[in-house]
Amino acid sequence: MELIGEFSVDSGMAMVGDPCYLSDFENWDDSVESFDEHPKHKGKYSYLGACNATLEKGYGQLGLASAVAFNTGYGDGLYPVYAKFNDDGRISRIVIEFDEL
Repeated sequence: MELIGEFSVDSGMAMVGDPCYLSDFENWDDSVESFDEHPKHKGKYSYLGACNATLEKGYGQLGLASAVAFNTGYGDGLYPVYAKFNDDGRISRIVIEFDEL
């Protein structure tokens, strides 16, 4: 596995998805909804949908397979991302290390 970068977390959760769909992502407007309304956003491709997924089971699919959200083990921090490359030099696996040994 080769270290290919790091990313910062400030919400205790992360998401993997295709960036071309980010324009469909619904951000949370706390002037309109309270955080406690996250259960009604189950499965939505939104910040509150991600919150619901990570608080309910620790992970979950958002939208129609738009992304997967998951908690980050111990919360906020800077997390390393590793890649495994196949014989053709293409990425065949990504690992995000939330609990380094």
